Amino acid sequence: MTSKDASTPQRTYSWSPPTASTLGGPLLICDADAFPYWSGAVHRPDYELDPTCDYARAMSAADDADAAVIRFGDHHEHTGLIWDLEGEGTAEIATADDGFLLVRSWIPLGRTQAPRRRAATAAATQEPAAGDLHIRGDHIVVVWAAAAAHETDIGPWPPTVLSAEPGTYKVTCGWHEGARGRYMPEAEIHTPSPRSVEEDWTCFWIRLVLSEAPNT
Repeated sequence: MTSKDASTPQRTYSWSPPTASTLGGPLLICDADAFPYWSGAVHRPDYELDPTCDYARAMSAADDADAAVIRFGDHHEHTGLIWDLEGEGTAEIATADDGFLLVRSWIPLGRTQAPRRRAATAAATQEPAAGDLHIRGDHIVVVWAAAAAHETDIGPWPPTVLSAEPGTYKVTCGWHEGARGRYMPEAEIHTPSPRSVEEDWTCFWIRLVLSEAPNT
């Protein structure tokens, strides 16, 4: 990927087959090399969530904002991005030459391209900033924030791992209230004809744009 300013218009996004899902609570996006230091959800002997664990901190950050950057690790040397999907759900992931786009909608996957198109063509300059995410290695992980690295091989979904350019990524958030709302009627879900990309459904997204590569 090449370094570009976050205001660069009309990026070309490629939608990758992997998605990222949560059973509730936010997703975590971080450097793949940092993920082993993420503690996930840790419970006390009384089965209550330990308020000092990374997942509890993630939940608190998600309560304050749709997306937020938090620090973790023994000395808080790593940064991760917390993104709340508003309950159980799945995010679709797209890649560009200079970053990533993750989109959340309530439409069954594959039924319409409308949310993808809405997010991909939105102007990043009109999206609120959520912070900077620092990536040191050449891969990122997208995973349910409750999972610790040693648990993901037995969890409901493995982490999604994507190639990335090291550097600092500017993170912005977008939201669209669609005229048709969030949920597709049951009768339409089972209609075999493809849905139009012009359909207007509610969706929201986060955009990560490489703004500063190492040694630049």
